[in-house]
Amino acid sequence: MLAESLLTLAALAGRTVVDAAVSDGWDTAERGYAQLLGRGDADQAQLAERWLEETHKQLADGGGADMEMIRTALAGRWAGRCADLLEENPGAEAELRALVQEIQAALHASGHEACADDDMSSYAAGPEHPGALATRSELAYSAGQAGDAAAARDQFAALLPVAERVLGPEHPDTVINRHNLANFTGYAGDAAAARDQFAALLRVRERVFGADSPDTVVARFNLAYWTGRAGAAAAARDQLATLLPIRERMYGPDHPDTLAAREEFAYWTGCAGAAAAARDQFAALLPSYEEVLGPEHPETLAVWYQLAHWTALAADEAAIQD
Repeated sequence: MLAESLLTLAALAGRTVVDAAVSDGWDTAERGYAQLLGRGDADQAQLAERWLEETHKQLADGGGADMEMIRTALAGRWAGRCADLLEENPGAEAELRALVQEIQAALHASGHEACADDDMSSYAAGPEHPGALATRSELAYSAGQAGDAAAARDQFAALLPVAERVLGPEHPDTVINRHNLANFTGYAGDAAAARDQFAALLRVRERVFGADSPDTVVARFNLAYWTGRAGAAAAARDQLATLLPIRERMYGPDHPDTLAAREEFAYWTGCAGAAAAARDQFAALLPSYEEVLGPEHPETLAVWYQLAHWTALAADEAAIQD
């Protein structure tokens, strides 16, 4: 695993690619990153050029509500590529640092507003600078979003004690890191550990933010989610039964977050041994999904599947009882 300072540099380099893509400094960035990633190999340089062209097109032509999500995803992807470069070529650190400095100087000179915490001062100040911690958190989250839950878990596990020491155990950024560590621990295959981490986190959320704050409610949902996946179906059902009226009061009955809680409640109701009740809950849930997301949305189709599944199991139960 890369040293903390190199993870910070990789995350910073990824954000710099994204910032440069919508600025006058793109030609410099494109040429520099292609040369650096190519490492003298023509085929590898050509591949890097194609990646860069795709990134530039996605950002230069983009707009709309999803653009920030696209920027974050692309920054994470480039951070991963830069991290691979640094791991495979330890001597590339100085070159990458110099390239990032050159591009950021050009961005500042042209009046482009890059993120304040992502300038080279964060990297130069060391891996425990708050800006460095923020970029490390982004890199870890991006690894998880890219499908490597174990890498995200390990990076958050390494980051958390530093954040607790530098920022404090109840700082919002520290709490977010704990939240992400718990989730990626579960996605990496340890549902019981994720459950236990969310149980501890929930107590912090309730004390710091209040029992009904949106962040606390999310922690309640995740606790129920991992409780069920750790094998305690009845406990998950009961936790969701308590959570549902809170979400309905906060967001309304047809908000996507409320629908997600209703879906989990129906599922764990069935897993806890009440197939007929699960069937009825999914039958009541389906029209809401069709109205809010559309009849062909993947989530709507998933509810269709669950309805069919629990309908069949309820029929089997009825036949056994008869």
